[in-house]
Amino acid sequence: MRRRFTIGSLVATAALILGYGASAYAATPPTASFAVTSDWGGGFEGKVTVKAGSAALSSWKVEFDVPSGTTINSAWDADMAKNGTHYTFTNKSWNGSLAAGAAVSFGLTGAPGGAKVLNCTINGANAASNACSARLPGCGIPGTAGNRIAPARTARSASTRTG
Repeated sequence: MRRRFTIGSLVATAALILGYGASAYAATPPTASFAVTSDWGGGFEGKVTVKAGSAALSSWKVEFDVPSGTTINSAWDADMAKNGTHYTFTNKSWNGSLAAGAAVSFGLTGAPGGAKVLNCTINGANAASNACSARLPGCGIPGTAGNRIAPARTARSASTRTG
C-alpha cells in the first residue's frame, strides 16, 4: 500500500524533528551580564547589563555575594545596598521599566582587582533557574566552578619594537 503525504503532514513532521513544538515558544527570563571594564590590580570597574526576557519588566533587582575581603565601593545608575558581603542593586526610578527584550546597564567600582561574584540572583530567582548563569559568567549555581566572575579578557594592542 502506498502512503500519501500532504504538505501539512510533512510540515508537522519537520516541526517535530526540528523541535518547533510548544517549547520553542517558552517564555525567556530576564538576564544579567557582567563585564570588567577596567582592572588595575588594586581595584576594578564593572558594568552589569540587565535585559528583560520575553516579558516586560516594571522593575529589576540584581543580588550577589562577594568573597571576604572584596568590597564594592560605589555604583551608578542603580541603588546599592550592602549587608556584609551581600550586595543588592535595584533600578532607579527612571530605568526600571523595560520592554520585552530591552536592556539597561549600571556601573560599579570595587576592590581589590579580579572581581568575583557568588550566589547571583535576578529579581529573586536563583541564577540556576534562569539565564543569569549563562549571561553572567561565573554567576551560577552555588558550589560550582562557574560560580565566579573573572575579569573579562580584553584585546590588548601589541607594541612593536623597531631595532
